[in-house]
Amino acid sequence: MNLRQMECFLAVVQDMHFRRAADRLHLSPASVSEAVSSLERSLGGRLFERTSRRVRLTPLGAEFAASIRQPIDDLHRAHGAARQQAVSHRDAVIAHTPELGHLILPRLVAAGSGDTVDAVGLLPAWRPIAMHTPGQLTAVADGEIDVGLCWSVPEQTGIDSVVLGEFPLVAVLRSSDPLASHAEVSLTQIRSRQILVTPRADNPYLDSQLQADVTRAGIPRAHIEEVARYDELVVHVATRGHVGIHPGPIALTSPLSSVVFRPIADASDRVRICAISHSRERSPSTISLIESLYMIVAALDLERALN
Repeated sequence: MNLRQMECFLAVVQDMHFRRAADRLHLSPASVSEAVSSLERSLGGRLFERTSRRVRLTPLGAEFAASIRQPIDDLHRAHGAARQQAVSHRDAVIAHTPELGHLILPRLVAAGSGDTVDAVGLLPAWRPIAMHTPGQLTAVADGEIDVGLCWSVPEQTGIDSVVLGEFPLVAVLRSSDPLASHAEVSLTQIRSRQILVTPRADNPYLDSQLQADVTRAGIPRAHIEEVARYDELVVHVATRGHVGIHPGPIALTSPLSSVVFRPIADASDRVRICAISHSRERSPSTISLIESLYMIVAALDLERALN
């Protein structure tokens, strides 16, 4: 028996649904199910009656939930208080996706030194750590990082998400491509082209939006190819002549004048740059950092880069 098993058990008690409990805990349904099963084995009795249609507590499960809920809450409060004390004596930790770190963190360094108009006063000491969006959600929930800087994320219990800015998806094209003369490009216009994207696992939430748009436009899955990193995508477009699809801020980091960027007119939604933090552990330093990040993203001049 361990704390994670009991947390999984209480999450299922709250939702009476294994998948919803797993989503709140940032775990797979199989992991939650195994944790509860292991707990049942250690107790020697069943905690839930499970069918294909419903989940409900057994008498043992109801009694056990009532007996552990307060001690578990007390443990979380003690952990939060100790963490707040520890945080006050260390640098804040900002996790970032590689691309957003490249784009935004140098500006945050300048803002902290007062060298730019983005400065909002003296910033707390902070240090960066590279981490993709799914890992950030878990690390924020576990208290391992103070701020996550990431792309679009779904709502998550216990996590605050501040939208720093919204940007279009763009088509990445050679400047000699016939579509480069258009102000906008539609997905249907590139339906027969080979399309390059960055790894889907880096942000499954953003990928699900893209996949829905691609399917609606009738683009075959065989036409979609992953390239290893965001900063390689423009090089692949320049050398191979394919079309890239990526969030618009890529235009602000591209070093190649032979590649242009055109908004995708029929994308279902804009892409968000978000700052995430723990909803119950937002320290003054966390709030200050998020305010600075908001000002920096608001000052990004994407329109100029797209023209």
